[in-house]
Amino acid sequence: MRNVLRAALLAALMAPAAALAIGPAPTPSGTSWLLVDGQTGEVLAERDADSARPMASTTKMMTALVALEAGDLDRVVTVVPAAGGVGESSAGLRPGQRITLRDLIRGLMIGSGNDAAIAIAYAVAGSEAEFVTRMNDKAKEMGLTATRFSNPHGLDEPGHRSSPRDLLVLGRAVMKEPFLRELVGQRTITIPGPTGSGRVRLESENDLLSIMPDADGIKTGHTDGAGYVLVAHATSSRLGRDFYAVVMGEPDRATRAADSKALLEWAFSNYARPVVIPRGRSVVDLPVQGVPGATVALAPATPVSATVRVGKPVSMRVVAPGMAEAPVRRGQRVGRVEVVQDGAVVARSALLATQSVDAPGFTDSLKDAFSGIGSVFS
Repeated sequence: MRNVLRAALLAALMAPAAALAIGPAPTPSGTSWLLVDGQTGEVLAERDADSARPMASTTKMMTALVALEAGDLDRVVTVVPAAGGVGESSAGLRPGQRITLRDLIRGLMIGSGNDAAIAIAYAVAGSEAEFVTRMNDKAKEMGLTATRFSNPHGLDEPGHRSSPRDLLVLGRAVMKEPFLRELVGQRTITIPGPTGSGRVRLESENDLLSIMPDADGIKTGHTDGAGYVLVAHATSSRLGRDFYAVVMGEPDRATRAADSKALLEWAFSNYARPVVIPRGRSVVDLPVQGVPGATVALAPATPVSATVRVGKPVSMRVVAPGMAEAPVRRGQRVGRVEVVQDGAVVARSALLATQSVDAPGFTDSLKDAFSGIGSVFS
């Protein structure tokens, strides 16, 4: 049986963290927004995050998810005439063009092609109306309470709406799909040309990808009714954490990107990755069974670093036997240490013996025996 020992980490660790004053969250220029820790789901900042409003081309996240459920992405489909009559943003498709479902999704998510959305709808469901039904069914399945789709492309239409919180759920679903996750981090792509030869170059309007190196998605949108919308995601390799930001009703394209960047960078500033336990620092001394007076110090084999929320208490938990069993060899693993914040383990490391202790000899055994007798009569 292993005993669990608890101890507070060194005060020196928390003092610098407490001294780092984190200012209030930025205030975007839009009508509503949401900022969430991708690992824990904690909401870091929000405004009217449950209000339903036009969502523009962020609609296409659901269009892509429903298309993925259709199966074979390499299936070649024919672009229907209806795709050419949508207008607005286009992936450069032509009625009658033969193209894979995979390339249609690429034109949908990067080129934000309304023509691609209609082509996908007919290829997957046989009609736009049936495809929209599938979109709304999936929205219910995902628990999107503020969302209703009237079309697969996002142009303004009565009843077509969503909220920052629902768009966040859609964004998370997109980032769980390997094909979509890799796709939405790209600023430009090419798809086959309409005549079957050559390539058409498409460019994403997600300017965040150009101004923030850690940004890797997800989808923009813009209509007169929606303003400028962005579902954004960024991953910090330094912290090993990711965050989502949703802004709706932004006044222009540049502000949309700048406000999203400000939110995500503020999220990063709430976290730090210090060395919480230096290499070789003893965290516990264990008595050695059968060797009276002897102890063995346990220390991590390598420095223990942890991504922690600035200003929140951190503790460590040592999981080890109540006593070490001799002989103990230097470098032998004897338990582990866990760094804990808000009840969650944020780092862990093996604990190794820092010195050797030989097996008890005859004298040690006598001392141990008499020690036990003494404790009986005390």
